[in-house]
Amino acid sequence: MVVGSVLYGADPESGPSGILKGIPFTIAIMTILCAHEAGHYFVAKKHGMRTSLPYFIPFPTIIGTMGAVIKHRGPIPGRNALFDVGVSGPLIGLLVSVIVTVIGLLQPPVLISSEESGIALGIPPLFGFIMYFIPNSSTYIHPVAFAGWAGMLVTAINLMPVGQLDGGHVLRAMIGEKASNVSAVLPAVLFSIGAYLIIFLKTYGFVWIVWSVLLIIFSIAGHPRPVNDDIPLDRKRMVLGVVTFALGLLCITPVPFQML
Repeated sequence: MVVGSVLYGADPESGPSGILKGIPFTIAIMTILCAHEAGHYFVAKKHGMRTSLPYFIPFPTIIGTMGAVIKHRGPIPGRNALFDVGVSGPLIGLLVSVIVTVIGLLQPPVLISSEESGIALGIPPLFGFIMYFIPNSSTYIHPVAFAGWAGMLVTAINLMPVGQLDGGHVLRAMIGEKASNVSAVLPAVLFSIGAYLIIFLKTYGFVWIVWSVLLIIFSIAGHPRPVNDDIPLDRKRMVLGVVTFALGLLCITPVPFQML
């Protein structure tokens, strides 16, 4: 809410009245996060898995949070269960992100991507596709649309096929233990992308350097083996997995944001 109030041009230090201006942004971003985690939660329950309610992580990022997690306890029944749980959160969260983006783009623009706000946003293909149908003559967008943009970024990051990220779950279910090879290589790939952006393109690539380090931690943690690991996924799930990763790519740009 504090971050949201700033996006609306309020001064949160002025008191509660200023902070309350961030409520629309808070509702938008929390709805996306809740939808994402609810997808995991209810699908896990459907497969008889023991899982916690979501833990939301407040943190001073550009959206005021590090997202949310749920914790699974006990064994994973099989690859089907692992896939369904892994894919459900990103797909449902992305659907809600698209809805929030449409609602936000229909609102009058508010200064967020300017020197005053200090943030310049990169437009991912999916966001740009929506903007094609809802044209905006301004270089600024409404904070609710920014929440939709953030939801897409969260989806893309969660779908990185490493460790116990959602993408790691999905890829582990799709190709088995070979997924560990991808987990080991991807941090180096992200570090190389970040270094290339910084050194050669002279632009903001530090975010990928940070994520390469975080992915090393996820990779080292590994992934638990499902109980029925010898039973492969059916063709429909394999196709859905490929489509899900493709959607994740449509939610990201080489420079998602940069500080002005």
